[in-house]
Amino acid sequence: MPEETKKTNSILAIFTKEYKYEGLLLLFLSIIAIVLGSMVLIGESSGGTKGLSINENVFLIGDYPKAFAWILIILGVMSLVLAVWPFFRPSIAEVKRVSWPTKGTLFQNTAIVFAFILIMSLFFLLADFLLGYLLQFFNWLAGKM
Repeated sequence: MPEETKKTNSILAIFTKEYKYEGLLLLFLSIIAIVLGSMVLIGESSGGTKGLSINENVFLIGDYPKAFAWILIILGVMSLVLAVWPFFRPSIAEVKRVSWPTKGTLFQNTAIVFAFILIMSLFFLLADFLLGYLLQFFNWLAGKM
């Protein structure tokens, strides 16, 4: 009896173990599934002139190619979310700890940024005019010599 539980636990350990590159593999496969599903949809809507078309003789898929394409796209998107989710999980915990600014502080900071942008744009506009006149003066001066 203890041998059966050991086998069950070892099988469970295989399925629950996190492998180093499984997220990247899932990401790669999900992108391939989305692209293939999209290509089948394009092929079926264009009459087979563009994209991929599925032969009518293929069992079950040949009868419902658009349904197969949508299922492929949905599975690809779900696996894309599963592949990317571990990267965002720590970020969600950090966002919960952020102290967000009040409405007044937000408007004040926004006004400061817009004022800075206005001042800098006026500065560069003035510098452009002055440098333009300076270059015209040098061209005039070069023509006199």
